[in-house]
Formats: sequence, structure tokens, C-alpha cells
Amino acid sequence: MKQLLNGEVIDIEIEPVEIDPTPYEQRVVNRIREVYSVDDELALLRQRVLKADEFQEYFNFVEKIKEEERNV
Repeated sequence: MKQLLNGEVIDIEIEPVEIDPTPYEQRVVNRIREVYSVDDELALLRQRVLKADEFQEYFNFVEKIKEEERNV
């Protein structure tokens, strides 16, 4: 309930808004870790020429996550 300057009283309801306090970068890393460990990522980066298809799959996955998290 809120009283206005002229004495009129109005009944208002404010709904809480959920805000994820986790920074963008951490959300991206958290989602990557659900699928790839740090060791997995390092191995793919070291062997990105030898395992080009696997690296491309990883790269596409990360880019998709980044795009999704930017739009949150």
C-alpha cells in the first residue's frame, strides 16, 4: 500500500525479479564444464589440427553457449 502526496491511498503489488548475479564469463565457463573438463579443452586446443572435426564441434558448442548467455 502506498500513500500519494494528495492523501490518496493506492494498493500496489511489486513482483520480485530474478536476476542471476553470476557474471557472464562464469556462466559460460560453468556450462562448458558440464561437458568439457579443463583437461579436455587443453587436449583439444593442443590437437586442434590433428582432431580438426572434434575441435570444430567444441568451438561451435562454446560459441553457441556464449550467444545464449549474452541473450539472458
